[in-house]
Amino acid sequence: MQKFLLLALFVIITRSAYSQTLPDQAMKVNIGRGKLGTGDIQGLMLGVEYERFFQKRLSWLTELGMTIHDGSDLLLVTEANGKVHDLSYRYTTAGAQLVGKMGYHFLRTTSWDLGIRVGGLFRYQSSSVPNDRTTIFPIVTGLPLPVYITEHTSSQRTYSFGGISQFFAGYTINQKIILGLTTGLQLDTNGDTIFPQLSFTIGRRF
Repeated sequence: MQKFLLLALFVIITRSAYSQTLPDQAMKVNIGRGKLGTGDIQGLMLGVEYERFFQKRLSWLTELGMTIHDGSDLLLVTEANGKVHDLSYRYTTAGAQLVGKMGYHFLRTTSWDLGIRVGGLFRYQSSSVPNDRTTIFPIVTGLPLPVYITEHTSSQRTYSFGGISQFFAGYTINQKIILGLTTGLQLDTNGDTIFPQLSFTIGRRF
């Protein structure tokens, strides 16, 4: 009799643990860094994301994201009198994108969430990076300082479609507050790649 009661108690506890309802929606903010591959430019990535589960291990997500990458080619010129001129060439690429993703969760408990996501995106981008740049030095021009000549053969503003794949891990506090990390790869029809990328996630389940 005692063994039967212990077995019954074990079954009840096990069924209770597995039947516990998990929150099926979440709002999250992702912030991190990534490298824009066409120019190997490091930059900031920021996104606001909504997630909803439609099966125990499957979810769909939509995200509004923004990126900004900048860099410079250092050029310092010192005159005979010791005055230093910073003639570095500086450039910026910024974009906004709307992303739709599907997620598969290998592990999903009240505390831990681990899985992959894949999806598509539509991206608007503006870039000051030239297609070609030439620096002509004073020995050629006779001028006291170097001269830049830039050429643009592509549009400053572009629209593109793309794809994204991500691996994520998250921890939920009291089934509400989400803390996590996401890494992934992004490609688009403009020829841009954002890889590697690593973002920190904070959000809330409901």
